[in-house]
Amino acid sequence: MDVQRLRIGSYNVKDFIAPSQGGGVRQAKSNQELRALAQTIKEADCDVVALQEVGSKSLLEKFVKERLNGSYEHVALVPSNDRSGLNLALISKYPITKVVSHKNDRIPTLDGQGTTQFTRDFLRTDVDVNGETVTVYNTHGKARMGDVATESQRIAEAKAGREILLQDMKPFPSRLVVVTGDMNDETHNRSVQTLAKGQGDGMQLVDSLADKPREEQLTWIIPSMDPNANRGLQFDHVLYPAGQKEKFVGSQVHSKAKGADQASDHYLVSADFNISKSNSS
Repeated sequence: MDVQRLRIGSYNVKDFIAPSQGGGVRQAKSNQELRALAQTIKEADCDVVALQEVGSKSLLEKFVKERLNGSYEHVALVPSNDRSGLNLALISKYPITKVVSHKNDRIPTLDGQGTTQFTRDFLRTDVDVNGETVTVYNTHGKARMGDVATESQRIAEAKAGREILLQDMKPFPSRLVVVTGDMNDETHNRSVQTLAKGQGDGMQLVDSLADKPREEQLTWIIPSMDPNANRGLQFDHVLYPAGQKEKFVGSQVHSKAKGADQASDHYLVSADFNISKSNSS
């Protein structure tokens, strides 16, 4: 059985919007920032990258064609519920065979007294990697505000995302599935634990950066901190099932990529997996 290496990344590209989308609140990236963004993605050399904060599919396709030399032939984006027009997307060197949005799902509130919906989406994308289907979920958690209502919304979305994951993947126990995104929380925080572990039943997700030293886990740059000091938090994740541990090879935060600090206030995180070419599922 042939084995191939697959690198899956997650990257909050921060306000990757057209000039007309800013509304006086957000500002489109400068040419320097776009060059830095492209350089970071090129250096990371991922096969698949889940993206957060993308303004439109046409803008992303233009960027891929002009700045990434068309190396990612396949692009998926579904407009999300985000009021600022920031969407979840995915670029891939392999064909995308399925895209499922959950932005219109009604999900139970944490108190069970009503329903809500994902602040953005819980976007599923299936990719055909030389005959092997790999499923990538992409999410962007509601920003932490410190109030009870916001935290309850974040936990409700995490619970709903987990239920979707378990239901979708029940027929495909051997499939490589990863959950990616800017979760606006660290691995040990409640929202990520709710999504990854639930009540300890069903699929248990593992943080691909779990074995790294703390300074190699940081993905979000805290503004105004000394760039030479340990800074930031681990908000960006590539989570994978504990049952797929034998496929996991390694991971990294691409903080040293040329221009990484100019491209976004987040760093791209990636994880490598070995998958077979012949056992499609």
